[in-house]
Order: sequence, then C-alpha cells, then structure tokens
Amino acid sequence: MHLMLERLTAKIKKDNIYRPSSAQFRMGCDSYGDILPLLPGEDVYRFTGHCDAMFPDGGGLTEKLNKRQKPENLMLWGNMPSADPTAQITAKDITIILDKFEDSVKVLSLDCFDTLLWRKTATPRDVFAVLANNPIAQGLGITSHQRISAAARARRAKPLENGSLEIDLGDIYRSFTSLSEEERVLLAETEIQTEMDVCFAFSPFVELIRLAHTRGIKIIVVSDMYLHEKELRRVLARHLPADVMLAISKLYCSVDHGTSKSRDLFQLVLNDCGVPAEQLLHIGDNDVADVQTPRKLGIRALHFLQFGDDIADFLRLQHTASSLSVLENTRPAAVAPPCYSPFRPIFSVANLQPHSPQTLIGYMSFGPVLYAYARFLVDEVEALQQQGKRVKVFFLLRDAYLLSAACEAYARKPVGKLVRIRKFVAIAASFKTRADVDYYISGIEPEYDSLHATAKQLLLPPELTELLIRIAQQSDDPKTAFHQLLHDDDVLALIFRNSSSLRARLMRYMSKELELEEVDTIVFADIGYNGKTQEYLGRTFNDELNVEILGCYLVASDEPYRAANSKALITSPWWNYTLFEQCCALKEGAVLDYDCDGVPVLGAVKQSEKQYEKVASVQAECLRFINDARTFFINAGVAHEYAILQRTAHAALFRHAYMPVEAELEYFKDFQHEKFVGPDGTKTIYHLEGARKLVRCLPSPYRLGAYETRSLGLDFTFSGLVQRSFQIELDPEDMNVHFSPLKVSAGNKHEFKTFLLKARHLHDGYFSIMLPCVSDTSVKLLLGEHYEWLQIGDIQVLNNARSVCGNLSSSLDLEGIIREGEIYRCLSQASVATIRLVDTQQFKTPHYYYMIFRPLVSRAPQRAGASL
Repeated sequence: MHLMLERLTAKIKKDNIYRPSSAQFRMGCDSYGDILPLLPGEDVYRFTGHCDAMFPDGGGLTEKLNKRQKPENLMLWGNMPSADPTAQITAKDITIILDKFEDSVKVLSLDCFDTLLWRKTATPRDVFAVLANNPIAQGLGITSHQRISAAARARRAKPLENGSLEIDLGDIYRSFTSLSEEERVLLAETEIQTEMDVCFAFSPFVELIRLAHTRGIKIIVVSDMYLHEKELRRVLARHLPADVMLAISKLYCSVDHGTSKSRDLFQLVLNDCGVPAEQLLHIGDNDVADVQTPRKLGIRALHFLQFGDDIADFLRLQHTASSLSVLENTRPAAVAPPCYSPFRPIFSVANLQPHSPQTLIGYMSFGPVLYAYARFLVDEVEALQQQGKRVKVFFLLRDAYLLSAACEAYARKPVGKLVRIRKFVAIAASFKTRADVDYYISGIEPEYDSLHATAKQLLLPPELTELLIRIAQQSDDPKTAFHQLLHDDDVLALIFRNSSSLRARLMRYMSKELELEEVDTIVFADIGYNGKTQEYLGRTFNDELNVEILGCYLVASDEPYRAANSKALITSPWWNYTLFEQCCALKEGAVLDYDCDGVPVLGAVKQSEKQYEKVASVQAECLRFINDARTFFINAGVAHEYAILQRTAHAALFRHAYMPVEAELEYFKDFQHEKFVGPDGTKTIYHLEGARKLVRCLPSPYRLGAYETRSLGLDFTFSGLVQRSFQIELDPEDMNVHFSPLKVSAGNKHEFKTFLLKARHLHDGYFSIMLPCVSDTSVKLLLGEHYEWLQIGDIQVLNNARSVCGNLSSSLDLEGIIREGEIYRCLSQASVATIRLVDTQQFKTPHYYYMIFRPLVSRAPQRAGASL
C-alpha cells in the first residue's frame, strides 16, 4: 500500500493534472465556454442550503451572474488582483487603439464570442433555448436544461478520461444516451447552425481588423470554446466580410489544443507566432482569461468592457423581464422561449449618460419599443402596398405623436400624417339608432361605469344629466334605472340630434385633412388598447366613405370585442403602460369638438409644464436611439427577425411597468393623468406611500398599479403577476400562515366572555383582526396579555360589503396604557383598550370592527410558578 501511494503521488506531481492558475484560485469553464474562477475547496464545500432548495447550488441564477459581472463586490474575491484601468477599453476606443502602440504590435489577437462576435440572445444560455425551439431538437425531445446538464456532465467526465478540461460537441451529445449516433451528429450540426443564426459581427472590431491588416499586422483569433477550428471558422465566415475573413491568419480554439486561455493556450500561441510577447496585443471581454493570464507572460492585453456596471445591471433586469413577460402572453408557448437582447451593441457604442434618467427611460427602455413598432408599421404598410392597395397612414393625436416621429426616424422619411380624432368624438358621433346607444352602454367596463361620464359621452346637456341621475338614484338599482331613462323617446331624439351635428362637423374635418378617396386603405396608428376610435369610425363612416379602415397598434387587448381588421406589436390581457403613453403624447389639449368648418376645438393643456419638459427629454432620447440603432445595423449589415424585436419590445415595456428602478420612480413621481386621482385629491398616476398603506389593510396585489407594487418588493409584484396571469384564487390566509395572538373580551353589563384569537398577517409586520359590531356589546382588547409595545394603525367600522363606515382609532378607552400617536405601551399584563360603544341602530346590515396593528415588543411568557 505504501509503495502504491508513493507511485501515485509521483505521478500526480509529474502530470500536474489540476494545476492551479495562481496561488489564490484556479479556473474552470461553465456550460457555455465562459471561464469561471474556482475558489479553493469550492468543488467540495459548495452547497450549504437545504437539500430541497429551489436553487440547489445555494443561490439563484442571478447570484451566479452577479458573481461573473461584479466579482470585486464580493468579499470572497478580496484577494484577487483587480483589473488595471489603463488596460481597459470600451467600444469607442477600438478603432484608435493601434495608434497608442504605434508600430510595436506585430500580432493582433482577438477573443471571439462577446468581442468579435456577439449574440442576439440576452445570455449564452439563451442560445440553448433557441436550439430547443428548433424542429429537429423538438422532434428529439431536447430541452435547454438537458443541453446544459449534458455539458456539465461532459466536463466532469473529460478529466477522468484524459486529464483535459476541454470538451467538444461530441463529448456533450454523448451524454444523450437515448439517442443514436446519427441523431447526436445531427444535433451537433443543428447547434452549429443555431450559433450561426444568432451571432453577428461587432462592427468596431471588424474595422479594427481591417486597420490592422493595412498596417501589416498579423491577425489571429483565440477562443475558449467547445467548437473546433473548422466549426468556428464556419460561424465566423457567415458573419465577417470576405476581406476580413481572409485577413485572419489563424484560429486558436482551446478544444483543439486541450488547454484554455487561463492555462497554457497563450504560451502555445506565442510559440506558434514566433514573436516576443510584448509584440502581441490581445483584446477580450474576460478580465481573467483575456487579461490577467496573458499579461503574466508579458503579452499586452486589454480588457474590453462592453458596458459599465450600471448598463450591465439594467440588461440583467431586462433579461429577467424577458423571462417573466410570458406571464402577459395571451397564448403562452409550449416551450420556454429564448430571451433576446439585440440592442446590446447599440448601448455599447453609444455615448450614454449612465445616471441620466431620461437616457435610461428614453434611450434604453422606450427607444427599443418604438424601434420595434416602427419596423412593424413599415412592414405592414409595405405588405399592403404590394397587394396593390393605396395606403394612407394616420397617427392619432395626442398619444401617437411619438409613434409618428419614431417611424419617420426609422424610415428616414415621413410615414403618415398626424390627425386630431379622439376616441370620445368618434364614439359621440356614432349614435344613429337606439341600438347604437345600447352598443356603447354594453361596452362600458364596470370600473369606468360612471353615470355622469356616460351622459357626457351621449352628449346630454348637464342640466338634463343631473335630472336623470336624481330620478335614477331614487331606485334600488340606480344604474339600471338610468339606462332605462336613456331609452325615453325625447332623450334618444336629443342624443341622435347632437350626435348627427357632431358627425357632420367631424366629416368636414376628415374630408379636409385626410383627403380620402374611394377604395383608399386607411391605417390608424396609435398606442392602443381596444381600438375604439377605429371601431366607431368604421361603424359610422365605412359605408359613406367606401374605404377600408385598418389599425396598427403598439399594444392591443386580447378581448373579443377589440377592433376588427387590427394588428398590434404586442397583445396583452391588461393595460399597465400609462406612463409610456404619457411619454408619447404631444403637448396640446384634447379634441373637444370641431367648428362648423371642421377645425378642431382643443381643450386646455392639463398636465404641468414640468411634466412636458420631462416628456420632451424622454422623446428626444427615444429618437436618438432609433437613429443610432438604424445607423449601426445598416453599417454592420445586421437584420433582426421581427419576432426578436417584438419579444424585446414586450420585455422592455414589462420591465418598465413591473421592475422600475429608483431613477424611474423618482422621474415619474409627479406625472399626472386625468384618470388617476390619489388619496390627497391630486391626479398623480401612482402613489407609492398610498400603496404601502393600502397593502397594510388588504394585502392584495389586484388593488395596486404595477408601479405601486414596486415599493413593496419584487416578491410582492411577482406574486401578484402569477395570481393575475393564472387567475389563481388565493385568500390572504393561503398566502401566509403567520398569525399573532390577541385576547379579546366581549359582553355587556350582565356577562363577558374572553376569547384568544389569531390576528392574520398582512404586510410589513402588520396584522388584522375582524370583530362583530353588536348592539349594547362592549369589546375589550386585552393588549397587555401578549404585548409590551405595539402600533395600532386603524380601527375601522366596516359594513357587510367591507366598505369603511367610520374610524374608531381615537375612540379607545385605555387602562394601563400610554399612547403616543399610533404607538401604545402596555404597562402590565393587565393593560386593556376598550372600543367605545357604537350606535348600531343606524345600521341595516351587519357591521364589524376591523383592527390593524403591528406588534413591536412582545411580552415575555410568564414562568411557571412565578408570583402574580
């Protein structure tokens, strides 16, 4: 045994099988070829969580990405050498970098993926989701998870086989033991084709290769990858111009040489090139593999930073939003779709102001949405024209103002005309028969069913409106009574007369401004959502004008009553994009009417000057993005599939709505809209503090806007999304089994009974309990039994419909309790708060006390045998 141990020890020293890259750490690769540092003992002491944890590695995917993106922020990495700032370059430095080295560089070495070649996907992992959506992979039942798992297994098996850490596609697909050899070969080829489909050349490095070639510099590509040289050459040849491909003299792939860049590959490169180390310049995106390791050999190495940390964080959130946006899909895919990020190169080369909120909102968020919409609309118009149709596009002011500007920036010419036709006017001009009135009334959503608003839409004068409402309110069902009153012959005659007059004025406007001819195809372009303007104009004027009316919307409803002959970039079951809509609007008042000559009569501008200044800044950034993106993609010869742009746009809107960052919340905090009236009477669109108070009363995400849930944490937001998407019926008791005890004594002058109750957890440490409000019954809250300090937020009187009928927070009789505002200190276990009697004779239905409180300091349980 002793001789065997000595022999094995000598063999390990000789072969140096697992030689560390430094005294501090060694290197390994993940399933897609990225280099990851492995800390000492990490392979042994890696998992410290529960064996059934949702993330078995002890942390989520986000944690892994953070480790890879910002290692300097993690304490475990404290002893790692930090990157030299002078050894870092960004996209703007690429084409001038050779000038800094004058004539001292003889060989230019470039990393391949995320340097010379970029992917349209958000992460390398998403390439496998694209692969899984391929018909060949689907036919063989291959999933993204299986592909990643197979690579991980191959990496564990390879060192046991020959001592190498480098694997190829053959090694990976060998793990699919249920497949035949022919099927494995077919899958390997399909993956190569997938890589070819999702990659594109990053044009600044393409130009660098051309510059280097004109100076007589030798150009090579060095890559850590499971693709062999001939396979990688195929991918490069698909995307590099012919002259650039010919300028590359050699490809060095880690799998061909059995060693990675972080180990011995650069030494092999130096030996093969035959130049001193200081005459070789290498550029790559991995700080360790592309910079620290080659610099130890004397190679000049530069770390290519695609983005700053703030941009990287934004893209990480965008990737998360892309994954979660399936919750808004009206027709979810059977296979999880890949996440795309086609605009990353634009962010890399652009002159962004990372801390400018208008840049974050306009350039990075709304700009990609509008770029995708412009592509969508231009493609639709071209398709109609190819069918021989005479197409006229009309952008509906006010909200479609930015859509028009975006389409013009994309097409480099005007795409249509701005017109002033408002949904209110289109509906009001449509009433010719009683059936038209009933059609309008049946389409009113319950949450917007206001009697005054209905009367205004029907063009009834205010004095008649008030009379009809007073009569209707005498009924047990005022809404039904009001609708019946609208069927009165005189009322209908007035509606028809006013509608006819407005219809004539609208017709004069359209005849003058739209310049319509028979058999024209009209395309109304707007934000969305149900296409009411298009629908009612079609109902009213289709026969008279003899034109085809279509709609091209940015966001459309999935409801069955949406406008016919309409298409949309995004279809969503609900609307959460009011802030986006506000940022697309023109600064002018709404169309109220048209004069006798058909000239629009506009209302006053209701939003503040400050809001419009912010909107203008966002709009400018949106258009700057579209111009930059259009220029980059044209120059780079890159064309993105419509489906990729569509998914990216949806993800951008989704992230903005559900995952806004602090800068966005601050920027939009004072934005107003006439539909949104807050608790203080102001018309701000969202109320963060109001949301925090509301959720303490009833922890239901349904009662909050998407932006408002952000102040409560993403866990709350995501919970609400899941419940809403899948229509899950969960009570608050289902969401949380955390309770807090509360002893209550109830009775009258003859008898009292004491109960130990469970108060239900709400949010932020608050609990609630509901008690019956009974005539001549006093309720004592024995607070001292369980609490030394607590906070009482509210004690309300609710009716059977859970509406608030009164507040008793200041109507407590205290015994042995000191109160400071909402804070109560119980001086002893006998401390009691009594709810004063309420006159229940005024109530026709059962009523309840609803108490909301937060324990601050619980009373320690009394030891057995202690004196009382």
